[in-house]
Amino acid sequence: MASAQTTMAESNSKRRKASEEKDDRISSLPEDVLNHILSYLPTKTIVSTGQRLASFVVLVNNVLLRNPSGIRKMRLNCAHSIINDNNLRARSVDSWVRVVIGPHLEELDLDLLPDLDDDDLDGPNFKLPLSLFTCPNLVSLSLCNAIHLNIQSFTTISLPSLKILLIDIFGYVEVPMVNALLCGCPNIEVLDLKFLTNSLDNVCLPPTLKRLKIGIESKEVGPSLEINAPDLEYINIYQYSFSDVLNMKNLHNVIEASLDLMPFSYDFVVPLLKLLNNLSRAKHLVLSDSTTKWLLGEPRDLLFQEFCNLLHLDLTLPWFSSNSLLSLLHKCPILRVLKIRNKEKQSPILGWAPQPTAPNCLVSHLTFIEFKGFRGFSDEISFVEDVLQKGLVLKTVIIADITVDQGKKYDILK
Repeated sequence: MASAQTTMAESNSKRRKASEEKDDRISSLPEDVLNHILSYLPTKTIVSTGQRLASFVVLVNNVLLRNPSGIRKMRLNCAHSIINDNNLRARSVDSWVRVVIGPHLEELDLDLLPDLDDDDLDGPNFKLPLSLFTCPNLVSLSLCNAIHLNIQSFTTISLPSLKILLIDIFGYVEVPMVNALLCGCPNIEVLDLKFLTNSLDNVCLPPTLKRLKIGIESKEVGPSLEINAPDLEYINIYQYSFSDVLNMKNLHNVIEASLDLMPFSYDFVVPLLKLLNNLSRAKHLVLSDSTTKWLLGEPRDLLFQEFCNLLHLDLTLPWFSSNSLLSLLHKCPILRVLKIRNKEKQSPILGWAPQPTAPNCLVSHLTFIEFKGFRGFSDEISFVEDVLQKGLVLKTVIIADITVDQGKKYDILK
């Protein structure tokens, strides 16, 4: 009996060993051969093989090969290769994108992280196939991280159906390349654009835009913006250093605007003021501290146009100055919501002349004020007292982040 059990155990052991050797032989096959074999297997079988990245590659190949011409939407978020396969993007991502490109493609979203050892900003990993730029029915295109636009002077760009374009990529981008792409999108309505450049060419934004978010990073002065968009409703310009803002026309339909602009000196305040005045019909306005530093930090009063439709004003201040703030509020006659974030200490500039009367909005429309970064300086206390006394329709006043000791806080609140 014992001998039979021993013989059976040895037999089972030999079968397991033979099976393991067979698995080892399969695993040791060249990847191209392994992928070809796995491409004929059902998806569940592929996953059960445990072939890590190869399983994923073959799974995607399986899906694409079964219906290569009917794919309307593709979204690919590709992180670092866990097995250090440096050819992953070159062989797999490129083939996947090429398969879906065609008359049926409507949405393409690519987010490709760079290789772990790739610090070269001038050499992103993945170059887009030029055939992508002639997809007749592509409606939405999103390109993020390690992607190279690969647009040349001879590249044909025709994207007549494109409505939504998002570009947020690594590496330096030449402005003429961006302009060429935008020129080939005659019906684009939503543009989210972020890139790094040393180019000083004008960025020519399409006149069909309804929503614009743009951030252009540069080591020095960035390129100028050129836009004539009568249908634009939302604009967000951020992390943008400029010397001039050219041809910002027909912005009278903008409802919401957010500006994070960084002029190099007070000499450039005039184009910034020009842009702000072009947005005078907005209902919601957000100004960062890099913007208010130049507008409200100017040692002389600036001639703001009246923001006749403005309901919501959100200001981040490099320092607090009640005179300049009240002067701005005088230009917002129907303002309902005011949010203030004070980042620094007292104003280093004496600032603007005191206002002889209370702003109209404070008397008749302003119902909500939030003041973050309150430090208890006399100018801040005077402002709060003023709005509490003259704010006839005020319903809510929030004073947050009070960085003073408890005793002083009690005296202020009294």
